[in-house]
Amino acid sequence: MAKLSRKQGDHHKLTVFGIVLLFFLIVYCISLFIPLIWGLLTSLKTPIDFLDNSVGLPSKWMFSNFITAFENFKVSIDTPSGMRYVYLIEMFGYGLLYSVGCALTSMLCMCVTAYLTSRFPYFFSKVVYTVVIVTMIIPIVGALPSELQMSRLIGAYDNMFGMWVTKASFLGMYFLVFHATFKNIPHDYEEAASIDGAGNLRIMFQIMLPLVTPVIFVVFLLKFIEFWNDYQVPMIFLPSMPTVALGMYRFNFSASAMVSSAPMKMTGGMLLLLPILILFLIFRNKMIGNISIGGIKG
Repeated sequence: MAKLSRKQGDHHKLTVFGIVLLFFLIVYCISLFIPLIWGLLTSLKTPIDFLDNSVGLPSKWMFSNFITAFENFKVSIDTPSGMRYVYLIEMFGYGLLYSVGCALTSMLCMCVTAYLTSRFPYFFSKVVYTVVIVTMIIPIVGALPSELQMSRLIGAYDNMFGMWVTKASFLGMYFLVFHATFKNIPHDYEEAASIDGAGNLRIMFQIMLPLVTPVIFVVFLLKFIEFWNDYQVPMIFLPSMPTVALGMYRFNFSASAMVSSAPMKMTGGMLLLLPILILFLIFRNKMIGNISIGGIKG
């Protein structure tokens, strides 16, 4: 018993390599937080204070910068009745619709396609898997004009539901994540369900998909963040429904005297970061936690 305790204690001892690795990890984590803290401090400064002291604490804490940025965070759009401004609250709504809808359709398409190709080893399954690998290796450029013309043709242009449909693609790295996850699930689940009379659809929706719920949730959150920060697609395909990312892009290049200073631009960035920060704080355990699949007992 004493030998066993001694062996277990040896596993918890830090080696020289472990100490060096821990040091570099701490330095790396600090380097990630420094730009965030600097941006927050900058957003609370006056333009003159930023020029005189761009690194230190603000001489006067300008919390009113957030009110000014909120009031001037706007995008002009053309409507049949003339030009109008879309403000931050409305952009948040468009951003949520775009991010949640596109993340959901994209994640479901990859999840279901990965399940079918991993659990049904037909020739076409290998073709789909190869297509995913090839599209990840070969860069596809110059397709924007054809995508824009096709979206106009099918009615997806300037249509939120149309954007959800066009983002329902199984291509991408997360397809491989789902494929590997489903591949590692034992076939005992399917065999037991088949003996009980369950069909393929029931096995997929009631047995297999619930087993990979942690993976589904993490991929959805990552896709949500990806679409939340996307401003190029809404700028081109959703001209009358600007998202908050597009608003930040326009805000950053605004020549208005109210928001043209570095502190005000940083304040706009903090407004864009706030929902993602709240989302991370709420779901951080699921995003960084271990993903495991179990259930088979000997």
